[in-house]
Amino acid sequence: MKWRARAAPYRAKERANISFFIFVMFFAVFGVIVLTQLLLLERPNTSASSRSRYNEELQGWEGSRIETGNGDGGDSSIPAHAPLDAVWQPVAGTRFRFYVYSAYVERRSVAVVRVIAATKTRGPDSVICRLWLPDNRTLTLKARVKAIRENWNLKYSATYVLCLLRDTGVKPQDTVGASISVLAANSPNRSPTNLLIVLDTEPKSGIEETLHICVKPFHFSYNRDDWLVEWFEFNRLLGASHFYMYNESLSTPVGCLLDHYRKQGLVTLLPWKLPIISKVEIRTEGQFAAFNDCLYRSMSKAGWLLVIDVDELVVPRRERNLPALLTALRASYSPPSKAPAAFLFRNAFFYLRWDDDTEAPASLVTARKTRRWATPHALKNRSKYALRPRDAVELGNHFVWEHSPGASSAGVPTERALLHHYRIACEYGGVNCLTVPSTVDRTAHRWSEELLQRVIHERELLIKDCPA
Repeated sequence: MKWRARAAPYRAKERANISFFIFVMFFAVFGVIVLTQLLLLERPNTSASSRSRYNEELQGWEGSRIETGNGDGGDSSIPAHAPLDAVWQPVAGTRFRFYVYSAYVERRSVAVVRVIAATKTRGPDSVICRLWLPDNRTLTLKARVKAIRENWNLKYSATYVLCLLRDTGVKPQDTVGASISVLAANSPNRSPTNLLIVLDTEPKSGIEETLHICVKPFHFSYNRDDWLVEWFEFNRLLGASHFYMYNESLSTPVGCLLDHYRKQGLVTLLPWKLPIISKVEIRTEGQFAAFNDCLYRSMSKAGWLLVIDVDELVVPRRERNLPALLTALRASYSPPSKAPAAFLFRNAFFYLRWDDDTEAPASLVTARKTRRWATPHALKNRSKYALRPRDAVELGNHFVWEHSPGASSAGVPTERALLHHYRIACEYGGVNCLTVPSTVDRTAHRWSEELLQRVIHERELLIKDCPA
């Protein structure tokens, strides 16, 4: 009787557990049925699914041609206005902001028209390219959107749009002078809101020893006009023959100074009004779009391109100018095919707050400010570089991110050249400029006498050109 008394509660508990299990299973099955019905109701139709797959395929490289013709297959008539260059233009119909600036022939490792752009860093909108050739043919091309690497993981990035020519029967050189527009892939028949002219990148003959300089966009109403004269003339003494500059905002005196040099054929000054918030949404003024626009813009004209800021100078230790240094550096490699296509120069700060040199031979910044960091920064840390434009694909701030196949970079020993960085700010990375180990470096004095004469001459001309 005791055993039966104990068993009765056990069987009752077991029946309760079974009932609870059945109850749970009922609601689970019911939930699955409801969820399935909801999913069926929300399932996209076939055309929408096809459109989604089509947009994804536009990001690939397999095939390029979507349609060709003379106005058939969509709105392929050329816009009424002439194609532009070096103006930020919007791409309409995209979910995120999308702007294009310039377009270049790419004929080295892949047949494309390369468009300098800015848009969302990750998950950018799919786009296509419409190309109007000089022979009156119209092509619509698949495109690949590729973020330029240095973007600080911000929402927006300098970007390449690669308009694919593969399988079109069009050779890259056939696109020179053509008009091209970037369109949202989900609305290919929308009237274009941008139109670019395709520029050539084929190097001209006789440019091997020419040196051009690329500078990031001026901003915050840049106003150091007095120093800029010295910077220009020192670089000209060092062998530079042309400067590419981008204007987000300048003071009136600097604007007049740059126009003075532009009239001499020394400066290409390009507008730079990118409507994306600097340092909040995109890296400083979208500067990597400017660097890479400068790369492709100079490719047909410059044997060497030097990428520096306007408070920096690359000063050789032995040679009198930079083309001679770069030629000597390449000649030191055997065989010549092994010579690097880019040379990196280590950075040393010459703080402007340090005392003037009592032995300065002239009243110039480069003559007075000769105290610098004793130990320059390591390569790729604040370094700047000179490169063969034809051998580079993507530029960064302190080094070349991507070379053409077979090309490479190398560091330059400090006994051959050094990057003089005439920095206004005293603090860098928590280092106090008054206590950091320093040394006196008077290498720049080699040019002081001639530099002073040139600066005085240009300032006299500027008084006439820029009386304000």
